Amino acid sequence: MPPEKPHIPEVATVLGGRDITRGYVDGLPTLPPTDRIMALAGGWRGYEELLRDDQVQATFSQRRLAVVRKPWSVEPGGGRRNDKRAAELVRNTLETLPWDDITDQMLYARFFGFAVAEILWAAGPDGISVRDIRVRDRARFAFAPDGALRMFTMSAPHGEALPDRKFWVASVGASHHDEPYGRGLANALYWPVWFKRNGAKFWAVHLEKFGAPTPLGKFPKGTGEIERQRLLQALQAMQTDAGVIIPEGMTVELIEATRSGNAGHHEWMQYWDGAIAKTVLGQTMTTDNGSSLAQAQVHMQVREDFTASDADLICASACGSWVRWLVEYNLPGAAVPRVWRETEVQEDLKTRAERDTALRGIGYRITPEAVKRVYGDDYEPVTDEGNGVPPSTPSTPSTSSTTPADGPEFSESGQPPAPFPDQEALDQALDGLSRETLDAQTRALLEPVMRALEDASDDPVAFLGWLAEHYPAQGPDDLDDLLTRLLFVSELWGEGNA
Repeated sequence: MPPEKPHIPEVATVLGGRDITRGYVDGLPTLPPTDRIMALAGGWRGYEELLRDDQVQATFSQRRLAVVRKPWSVEPGGGRRNDKRAAELVRNTLETLPWDDITDQMLYARFFGFAVAEILWAAGPDGISVRDIRVRDRARFAFAPDGALRMFTMSAPHGEALPDRKFWVASVGASHHDEPYGRGLANALYWPVWFKRNGAKFWAVHLEKFGAPTPLGKFPKGTGEIERQRLLQALQAMQTDAGVIIPEGMTVELIEATRSGNAGHHEWMQYWDGAIAKTVLGQTMTTDNGSSLAQAQVHMQVREDFTASDADLICASACGSWVRWLVEYNLPGAAVPRVWRETEVQEDLKTRAERDTALRGIGYRITPEAVKRVYGDDYEPVTDEGNGVPPSTPSTPSTSSTTPADGPEFSESGQPPAPFPDQEALDQALDGLSRETLDAQTRALLEPVMRALEDASDDPVAFLGWLAEHYPAQGPDDLDDLLTRLLFVSELWGEGNA
């Protein structure tokens, strides 16, 4: 039988020896990172050395700049007045900050696993404001067993406690929440960069070995040690000097390399460059040449997914930390606004315009709301000359006895049938009347009939007599048809004005 109430306290903490992967950590001032590759690389400084690789630097710069170039915006967290004021407060704060530079530096959390920024608050007559946000070196910080951030100083080598609501921390990449340091791209890039660098060393040796002939010195039997050393020095000088001298009786020959080619070194370097690009960008098409259009589009979509994920990381982390604190300091109770970047790929307006034009040819047109949403606010309907009335276009495809309901029926030439001239004239006449005019005329036309119908609601015969009196030219069949039409129109009028 399940318990009636949930178990509230946290159970699987890292304190008290409950984490068997760490052991007892309660007595430790800070938690060590569990990244064994980082220890092999030499700590945070070893990971920084990876950024010296040209492919790592190029691909990671692409990833960061793809986020920074996206426009940012702030949306209220609710519909109340204070919610909108909170959004305006955050928007004004971001406009005064170098938000793109801050975002670029905080994105190094993707590479190292976490990033730390200090919030510089300022108090003024209008309340608490953010004077600046400065990203700090992560090597200066560590996490206590309880998850609190600590900073190493000369006077506190084990880390000093930091004030609350002072530092913004973004952690990413770890497979669980027990690792506050995260797990960055550097962990996966260490071995590709290591193999690439060592391959470059062997390539340099290969080029030196096979790029120039090897000098061979020969000396007679019984030559002393001093003469042999002179010959060796002469051979070494041949690598750089234009001319050399050797002792008498000795000879020098040049040994040409019998092997040609690059021994696969170029392919080796290309392979690890591709591995680095796939690790950082998820694809290789945006860094290498030679691909089809379809492949490039797929790979670009993968990159856009990475860009959206990186933007969400920084924006969500900011909203959960200093943005929330700023709102709570100045507007307690207001909903926290949403800071985000527009990462959706913008639609090609030329292609969209061609599609809208094609839809008009089969009886559809784009709504004014869609025009503003897609093309912007700087557009208005084109009017007919002289009367200021927008040109009429049916909003839905017409259906008749010759046109099925599931779509328009085209001729053999593939073109829609030409509209009837009388119908066009009628449509233009109706479009020239405003909704208010049509409503007033309809009321004037139907009001006597509706009043007579109400007066004779209990006596249908009396109502038929009224119709015969006011429509003397109508026969019995015509009156029946007229009554049916009036009832139909009255029902529509009632539903439309209910």
